[in-house]
Order: sequence, then C-alpha cells, then structure tokens
Amino acid sequence: MFENCRVPKENILGEVNKGFYSIMRNFQNERTVLAAQSMGEASKALELTLQYVQERKAFGETLWDKQTIRQRLAMLQAKVEAGRQLTYHAAWLDSMGQDCVKEVSMAKAFCCELVNETMYTCQQFHGGFGYVRESAIERMVRDARVQSIGGGATEVMLEEISKRSIIG
Repeated sequence: MFENCRVPKENILGEVNKGFYSIMRNFQNERTVLAAQSMGEASKALELTLQYVQERKAFGETLWDKQTIRQRLAMLQAKVEAGRQLTYHAAWLDSMGQDCVKEVSMAKAFCCELVNETMYTCQQFHGGFGYVRESAIERMVRDARVQSIGGGATEVMLEEISKRSIIG
C-alpha cells in the first residue's frame, strides 16, 4: 500500500486513476498465458515422474510395472493434451479479435485445476522423495498451487463461463 507516494509525470504508465481498466484489458492475455504455463508445468511433471517410476524399484520391480501407475499417468497425459488444445483454441479466438471470454475462462479454469491434479499425482508417485525440499517435484507442487488463484480464481472463471452460457 502506498500512501503519499508521488510518481513523476514522466514515469506514469497509462492514465492516472485508470489502472484497473488497464488491468482489465489484459485479463484475456494473462489468463491464456496462465493456462499455457500450467500445461507446460504439468507436462514437465509428467516427464519427471515417468522417468522416476521407470527407475524406482519397489518389491522387486519398477513402479512402471504397476498397471495402475501406467494408466493414471496415461490419463493425465490425455487430459494435459486436451488442456493444451483448449488453450490453443482460446488463444486463436483472441488473436482473431473475437469475443472469447468464455473460452479463455474455460481454458484457465480447466488447465489451472489440472496442473494441481497432475502435481498431486506426480508427487504421490515420487513417494517420500516427493516431499524432500531438494526434489524438483516438491518445488513444482508448491509453485503450481498459485495457478488456480492468480488472474482470477477458478470460481471467478466458472462465473464468467456461466454468465455466457445459454442453456435450453
């Protein structure tokens, strides 16, 4: 919070007392970037986890040998690809100058929740090592949490979608 803070005229960005409107104009871009960033983070977590479960042995075989682990990772890969395509579509609509608040909000909500689902599963598959501060997955889990909050929380995105949905 700034009180009695003076900014020289040459250092003012945009119009005085219009900062909120400047932020609002950038929301679609910010939300699209957060969706894309989330899918990048999820992809990297899956890559690290795939490598880990193929090397980590438990009870005489690798974790990869467990059907459940393979199938859960496969489903997450499918979801991440779906999120990536949803984000590409929203970004394309925005680049074409179309009203895309609904589609961007869908991408942001879906991808930013999905990155957290992915991180939870990946950390689980890393076992105790997933909680060690020096492990990449531990840091990724902490960092991913903000995605569903920043740029408008998931609940805000769902309201944006519902306001633009016509049912019946």
